[in-house]
Amino acid sequence: MSKRLAEFDYLRGLAIALIVLSHSIFLWLDGFPLLLENLLRGGTGLFVFISGFFFHRVFMPRFNYVPFITRKAELIFVPFIIISMVGLGFRIAGWLWGGHSWEVALLNCWYTIRNGFVLYPHWYIPFIMLTFIAAPLHIVFAHRGLTIQLLVVVLFSVIAIFMHRPDSNINFFQSLLYFTPFYLLGILFSLYSTVLLLWREYLLTISLIVVVVTVYLQTYVFVHIGNYHKHAFDYAGVDLQFIQVFFGCLVMLELCRLIKPGMVANHLSFLAELSFPIFFIHPLFSMAIENILEMPFAAEWVKMQSTLVALSSTALIFVIQCYGSVAVIMVVRYLLGTRSKWVIG
Repeated sequence: MSKRLAEFDYLRGLAIALIVLSHSIFLWLDGFPLLLENLLRGGTGLFVFISGFFFHRVFMPRFNYVPFITRKAELIFVPFIIISMVGLGFRIAGWLWGGHSWEVALLNCWYTIRNGFVLYPHWYIPFIMLTFIAAPLHIVFAHRGLTIQLLVVVLFSVIAIFMHRPDSNINFFQSLLYFTPFYLLGILFSLYSTVLLLWREYLLTISLIVVVVTVYLQTYVFVHIGNYHKHAFDYAGVDLQFIQVFFGCLVMLELCRLIKPGMVANHLSFLAELSFPIFFIHPLFSMAIENILEMPFAAEWVKMQSTLVALSSTALIFVIQCYGSVAVIMVVRYLLGTRSKWVIG
């Protein structure tokens, strides 16, 4: 693998770690540093940015629409259905164990399925499949001139900044519009990689300034924690998280360029190779942890909110979710071999 692709490989490993880490924070409502939480809520945009880069770098030179979509469905959508069925089975068992009747459990199933996903982080799968379906438009974008490309990115960015992410992430077309600038930015970084390397110091300086300013404004001036969600046509101000993450992609890429071959690089590459299986499986651990924390013996412990408790608990939950998922992946791959891709991606 070339150095440049290795950097994006490290970036993908870092992105999946950020996604799992951000899903380890929400369990702790008090005590977690708000500035740090806002900084960590950017894994999805980073993941989409990487997808755009590899779409141009890997798939466009030999692009064929039907095999492309078929392959994505095999590796992403089929495992999404299977893991969702497992998650739904656990939810049904939980509802019945909690004293609900079969009628109520089935009604809850309908309320869950109609949103388009069972496990909350899996809203990403229908959205990213829409992104892949739109591949011909991305190819047209890649073949336009730089002026047109920049205008398109700016236009979609302005839409995203005022539109925000959808409520509960259930409007996949709104997510498509919101995250398209990240995907297009990835395409541009692949398309103009040589030129961008010459400007990397200037880009890093500007990006760092934007990230620092936006995270400060979001946390201490407008006091908004986490991602911005609303109905598409409601007005709720500027999505500072979008701006922070958009420029944060450039900062994270430069950080990955500093990584030398060794243990850290190898581990990030390891996580990158398992990124989609980790993404599919870790919500099952989230659900299990939530159920444990709702038990009486854990109630008082959960109320112990302090910065130290919040940070250490989040770190522990991250380890359980991330490396518990890795353990499951290894077992499933051992048992099913190459057929495991149909189950876990």
